[in-house]
Order: sequence, then structure tokens, then C-alpha cells
Amino acid sequence: MAKATTYNTSGNKEDLTSIISVLEPEATPFVSMIKKGKATGTFFEYQVDKLNSPEFGGVEEGEDVTAFKNQSADRARIGNYVQKFRDTFMVSDLQEMVDTAGVASEFANAESKAVRSVKRSIESAFCSSQDRQADAGAGAPYKTRGMLKWLGVGGQPSDIPAFAQNVANDTTGTQTEATFNSVLQELYQANGMPGGQLTLLAGPSLKKEISNFSRQLAATNGTYTVNQDAESKKITLTVSVYEGDFGLCNIVPSLFINRTSGSDTVDADAGLLIDPEYVSMMSLKAESVTELENQGGGRRGFVDVVAGLACLSPKAHGFFN
Repeated sequence: MAKATTYNTSGNKEDLTSIISVLEPEATPFVSMIKKGKATGTFFEYQVDKLNSPEFGGVEEGEDVTAFKNQSADRARIGNYVQKFRDTFMVSDLQEMVDTAGVASEFANAESKAVRSVKRSIESAFCSSQDRQADAGAGAPYKTRGMLKWLGVGGQPSDIPAFAQNVANDTTGTQTEATFNSVLQELYQANGMPGGQLTLLAGPSLKKEISNFSRQLAATNGTYTVNQDAESKKITLTVSVYEGDFGLCNIVPSLFINRTSGSDTVDADAGLLIDPEYVSMMSLKAESVTELENQGGGRRGFVDVVAGLACLSPKAHGFFN
């Protein structure tokens, strides 16, 4: 018997709600917390220095001063290139005219997505192990050195003097409180943590391992024992601030550490231990949106930023990888 159904009847209206869901990580804690500076060229430099070793052998009575030290003998220049970050967008003339579910203006929506994409790209580059590169044309643009490379991942950069190189790191695998404290101790022994406040940007697995520091594994039954006031009617099993023998460390989760360009793969075990006083974003061109000439096909434009990463002293930071 013939009957009308949804699949053989013409004219049924589609139901498209005015909701667009974009679920992508957008928090950029590294760029948010570091200092901001201005670059005036494609290559920017700064200096590192060190103090002499303590001497307490004494001076004989009546001994004249006959020898002198060059107190600037160890001073060295280090630097980085800026990198251009850019994303583009174009919307056809007809697409701008039609009604689109969930979008008041297709052009404004495209511009907003491009701005957000550039922000994620800067965070990823700054937290990467990418090395610096001068523009050589033919597909070889300027690249800024990422933080992990500044700290020696994949080999210490040759331009960093030995006294300024990173010494606080752990690459052994799962973190325990003992291994984590060892990195903090290495950092303290290297520089005394002059900034006084550290922040660990931690991949998801590393963050979870650190939260386990607050739990005591009972050897008898293999369960976690947690002592906590029950009046709040909640159980807290996370660590957002770690206070150890060598200072305070804020723990902030991040999904942009040690990424590869063009990849969404998250390195869940990576971490950057940062003293924000000794790292800066150097901008040659601040974030800007440029709308290009409409040549008949529709509105088009791009978002760009030109900036580089200044690691003012690699010895001031640590990493887990």
C-alpha cells in the first residue's frame, strides 16, 4: 500500500538550529604570563652574565693591589629571530548575503576564528623545541626559537654560553615527588630562584602525576588514603600550588607544549618550569587585522603578528620531557 513517508515526500523542511559548537583548546597560559617587550628588528639580542666564584682565602696585612679582574669577561650576547604568524579568511559576496544559521556575519565570524588561530599558533611555537631560523627565501622563513629549544631539548644551542645553559630537567618518565623535587633543587642550586615564583605549565598526564603527590598509597591494601575535613562535602584530589623545600610552584595545565607545526597531537607528559621574570614576548608588529580590496568575489583579509621569544636566561627555567 502506498504511503507518504519522510524519505519519499518532497518539501519537508530541514531543522538546522542556530548553534555552532567549536570545542578546541584556546587557553594560552605561557604568552599570558610572560613579560611583553618590543623588537626593533628581525633579530633581537640581550646579554647574560655571571658572578665570580666566592673567594675567602684572606688578604695579607699590608698587601698592595697589583692584579685586577675583568668583571665583564663572562658577559655574552644571545638572541632570537622574530617570526610572522598569519591566518587568512575570505567570504564570497553571495555567502555574505544569505542567512546562515548561528552566524550574524560570516565575515566577522571568519575574522574572529583567524584571530583565535593565530593566538594558538604563537603559544605553540613559543612552547616548542623549534630552533631559530633566518629568512633565506625559497620556503625558509624567519622562525623564532621555542622555549624547549632554549632549554636544550634536542641539544644545547651553540650560541648559549655554558654558564647560562639549562641544568634543571627530568626526562626519566613518570614524575614522583622525589623526581619533581630534584628538578626544583637543581634550579635552586643553579640560581637561587631569583624571581621567587615559579609556574609549571604541565601537560595533562604530568598534571595528574603531580596531583598524586597529595595522596598517600597505603602499602597494605593498595588504596589511597586522604585526610580531609568533610564539612565541605567534597574531596579535593588536585594540586594547583606545590610548596616544597625550594619554594612555591604554581601548577597550570597546558595543551600546547612540545607540539609540532600543523599537528593537534598533545604531548601529555611535557612540562615547562618557568620563572616569568626571565622570559619575554618581543613584538615587532602587534596583532592586527587587515581587510584587503574586494576584487569582485567577496570580502577578504588576514590577521598577523610578528614576534619572537626572548629567554632572558635559560638557567632560570626547567623542563620535563
